[in-house]
Amino acid sequence: MKILFVKPPLNPKIFSYTRYEPLEFEYLAAAVPEHEVDIFDMRIEKNLMKKLRTFKPDLVGITAYTCDVNTSKRILKEIKIFNPGIKTVIGGHHATFVPSDFLESYIDTIFLSYADKSFKEYISALNNGGDLESVANIGLVKDSKILFTKRETNYLNLNSLPMPARHLTHKYYKKYHDSYAQKTALIMSSRGCPFRCTFCACWKLMDGKYATRNVESVVEELKQIPPVSKIIDFSDDNTFHNIKRAWQLVEMIKAHKIDRKYKMYARADTIVKNPDLFESFREAGLEYLTVGLESIDDGGLKEINKKTSVKMNDEAIQIMKKLGIYVDAHLIVYPRFTKEDFSNLFQYVEDRCLFRNTFAVLTPLPGTDLYADNLKDLAIRDYDYFDFGHSIFKTHLGRKEFYKQLANLYRKAYAPGRIIRYKLRHSRRVPENPDDFYAYNTDGFSFWVLVLMYIISVPYFIKMLNIHKSEPIRN
Repeated sequence: MKILFVKPPLNPKIFSYTRYEPLEFEYLAAAVPEHEVDIFDMRIEKNLMKKLRTFKPDLVGITAYTCDVNTSKRILKEIKIFNPGIKTVIGGHHATFVPSDFLESYIDTIFLSYADKSFKEYISALNNGGDLESVANIGLVKDSKILFTKRETNYLNLNSLPMPARHLTHKYYKKYHDSYAQKTALIMSSRGCPFRCTFCACWKLMDGKYATRNVESVVEELKQIPPVSKIIDFSDDNTFHNIKRAWQLVEMIKAHKIDRKYKMYARADTIVKNPDLFESFREAGLEYLTVGLESIDDGGLKEINKKTSVKMNDEAIQIMKKLGIYVDAHLIVYPRFTKEDFSNLFQYVEDRCLFRNTFAVLTPLPGTDLYADNLKDLAIRDYDYFDFGHSIFKTHLGRKEFYKQLANLYRKAYAPGRIIRYKLRHSRRVPENPDDFYAYNTDGFSFWVLVLMYIISVPYFIKMLNIHKSEPIRN
């Protein structure tokens, strides 16, 4: 059987420069090695019809985030028009939580949750004339209805998974990068998260469980990643939840002398409780650490059930700055923000010398408690806008003013002048002072790098100032 996985083109409405490899397709491809599989990334290549004519797939699969739903459906419809005999399947986060959105005549099957096991069984049944209804965790579209098969939990043994089929994306590898244009590869070493943040549904995909791969297989995969990727990004929901395993991983990376730079995610409380662990990871190549600070006041953190505090966040920032790890700070912009709130948020990152900042507008993704609790209050229901850049809720400020403040927040946070102020402020301090947490640490940015980023970002600032004009606001 010929199988084609299609990565949808980038939604033009979103504010994102990232282009990560489709690791989910590399795993699914590896699960069916006996079949001819290819990956077509429409963020890089555009002519899908040509690919369909030359490859002649029997089945086309797509995975979609919420902001990709409309685009994915349009692509699958075009495929069915091109050749009604092609099986069309879709999976991913949105399909798992709102499968009814894919009840369409041009879609044959919907995959729920992680599809490592179900996709392999589905292809086997399809190829051998087996009973598709025996495959767990799928929805079969028949007669304008979805026939859901039995539901199985996702406590998958990650060590049973094959290595991802990265050879299928080698042709694109030079074009995969993070938001700062650094060549980046993804690796998965764990799945799930035991915490219950209201804005996140990752923990629900694993029914609240946490699973890990053994460190030997992770290290073996690290060795196999092409050297063109300067940064290896751990795509886990919570890499450091198992501290004992994290120590084993860093010690093995050192023992095998794997000379790479890493980007990982960690909670603030984990950093504060285990500074020596992160020091060891820094020695092993950890250069970037994404930390979900989320809010600059304890009330905001309690509201989203983050189970941290502002004091804890500050301690985590100080530890990272001391170690020389670059902090990729994620902070939430709430729709209720006033001009003062925007000003206070900028002052927060200024005072803590945070230079790599993502200001995500609070977005109720389907599957989250935030979505379930506020469905009737959504100002926008068009999935194209569920991108953390648009406000899906009504805003306290007028929408024009809200986006003006958001654009100014980014403009000030990435202004080259921050470097000058920073250098002047710290030139009067004693570098050896142990209390000077921020001395000479600008999260890897120089004045000229910020100048370049600032110039490149001008169109994004302009776009952000005008997006209110085209938003489909509900009356």
